[in-house]
Amino acid sequence: MEHPTLSRNYGTGDRMLRYRRINTYFFMDTFFASKRRGKSSRGNTCCQLFVTDKGFVYVVPMRRKSDVMQAVKQFAKEIGAPDALVCDAAGEQMGNDLRRFCNDIGTTLRHLEENTPWANKAELYIGLIKEAVRKDMRESNSPMAFWDYCVERRARINNLTAKGRFNLHGTTPHTQLFGTEGDISNLCRYSWYEWCYFREEKNGFPDNKELLGRVLGPSRGAGNEMCQWILKGNGKVVPHHSMCPLMVAKKHSPLEIKKRNVFDALIERRWGTSINPPKSATVKDGEIFYEEYEDDDEPARVIPDIEDAVDANGNVIGQQPAYD
Repeated sequence: MEHPTLSRNYGTGDRMLRYRRINTYFFMDTFFASKRRGKSSRGNTCCQLFVTDKGFVYVVPMRRKSDVMQAVKQFAKEIGAPDALVCDAAGEQMGNDLRRFCNDIGTTLRHLEENTPWANKAELYIGLIKEAVRKDMRESNSPMAFWDYCVERRARINNLTAKGRFNLHGTTPHTQLFGTEGDISNLCRYSWYEWCYFREEKNGFPDNKELLGRVLGPSRGAGNEMCQWILKGNGKVVPHHSMCPLMVAKKHSPLEIKKRNVFDALIERRWGTSINPPKSATVKDGEIFYEEYEDDDEPARVIPDIEDAVDANGNVIGQQPAYD
């Protein structure tokens, strides 16, 4: 029996790319994190969301909204080339490069009329994903800087969860799109921001190879399918597949509780909590946050973070100030 999603070659000249053909429409839209809370731990400020009429969600965290083109390329490589991409009339989603790429892979790019957000199904799932992420981070007291990891994890859970919708017929969005059962092995063992012990093989004697960490969800593009993002005590996030959850004896051990309290204090100092961001990311009361203007023709003009050369009286020597 032939599967409805076929692989075809698209491209021009010597550069031929192979994309899976998906016979469905995808809606896409961009949602942003609060500027007052600073960037995520990976420097992301927004996220591109793709969704079908049956609820399959794919998300791509981005550093800036102008990265939509790269997000669509990643989506086409991992998921496939749909019949059409439906989006609103935002400038970054109406570029000629994006339209040309969609034509190369056989996808129609359709824009909705302005001031009609209810026509874009992605708006609904943006609200659902945001609320689920808020709940996970509030219950676990995880730092807000890891919201992009939580968004990716929530999108996976949504795709592998059966819902009472008629068009799913008792299956999951993943099954409806690809025709195969999804694997939940990398999701069902660990909850969001759960404690774990992982092995750091590069530690030499007498350093301990078993270290305490926090699980941030399945990794993408690193390791095998069971590989997870692990938050270390120094605040860095690394992929690991050799970890195990805390046993009951370790959860109630006074020594282990002290270790976890020290770990949380270090992470709070580096990344903040679910309520308070790190001090470096906060904005003082009355201070206005400005974002440098940029578009396809004009790059952002950022004031260099340098000190001007001054004389003994504090006057600038032979040049205009850097902020002029």
